[in-house]
Amino acid sequence: MKLRMRTLRIGDAEFRWTAELCNYADGTDCYRCVRIRIWGGGKNGQVLRVDLVSTNNAGPWGHCTNGAYPTPGAVRKVVDHALAIGWDPATVGGRFLLTETAELEIPGFEVTDRLQIMQHLTG
Repeated sequence: MKLRMRTLRIGDAEFRWTAELCNYADGTDCYRCVRIRIWGGGKNGQVLRVDLVSTNNAGPWGHCTNGAYPTPGAVRKVVDHALAIGWDPATVGGRFLLTETAELEIPGFEVTDRLQIMQHLTG
């Protein structure tokens, strides 16, 4: 599946982002997950990454089918939070990772570390 690059403008700043969908199975259920990557300092800037798991009600075949997808407003919350805790998009290279310890509330999602082991997700 080809990832679509989207643009989010906050004041004079422009952020580019992608959201990669996947499913996570914990043995009893399957959950809809999204890996979000955000660039604010151009293609060489430090990438911000956060993995989210849907908290929405399960669809007819389990949580994997609930259709949850982050809105630009949710991505804005991620950017605002990361900037507040020290993300500098202008830093060249590297990755700024938000983990479960991040005190970040996004309606319909929670931050997860469960996707760290998933090899098919890029970066």
